[in-house]
Amino acid sequence: MLMCDVHMRQSVSSAIKLGRELEKLDFTWLESPLVPEDIPGAVALAEALDMAVAIGEWSRTRYEMREAFERRAYDIVMHDIARTGITEGHRIGTMADTYNIPIAPHVGGGGILSVAATVEYSASCSNFMIMEHSHHANDVKNAITAEYYGPNNGFFEVSDRPGLGIEIDQSLVEKYLVS
Repeated sequence: MLMCDVHMRQSVSSAIKLGRELEKLDFTWLESPLVPEDIPGAVALAEALDMAVAIGEWSRTRYEMREAFERRAYDIVMHDIARTGITEGHRIGTMADTYNIPIAPHVGGGGILSVAATVEYSASCSNFMIMEHSHHANDVKNAITAEYYGPNNGFFEVSDRPGLGIEIDQSLVEKYLVS
């Protein structure tokens, strides 16, 4: 799958033009093309393209996303569990499911705990599609774990351990303390 993330740098017309070119290349989605507050623009974009428009990583609550769901401004929701929290993330996921919208949780700059929380969250959602994750940052994020936590052949395994399924090594955390 190919996806294109443009980090809110497009106008509606330029996003439509870009999306039409990406459709020719069989891209799966156009991610975050507009500022999150431009719901009318997102609606126009979603209607103009055959490819999916993935939005939501900057939103924190279902209340922020409600109008976009109701107006079908998203084809795929990419909320970030480090920003929403697990409970609100579930509320957003349930709301998305109500509108038959898949979720592709975004893992941004959060540390290893946000990665683990997103994996556990994703495993519990019936409308889960894929989890966005920067595997290049995983070694840095694992600098405080007792055991390496990462994907195997592109997939994270859901842990049977309590909580988020990872253990933080306090002695490794202490290396980063600033007094």
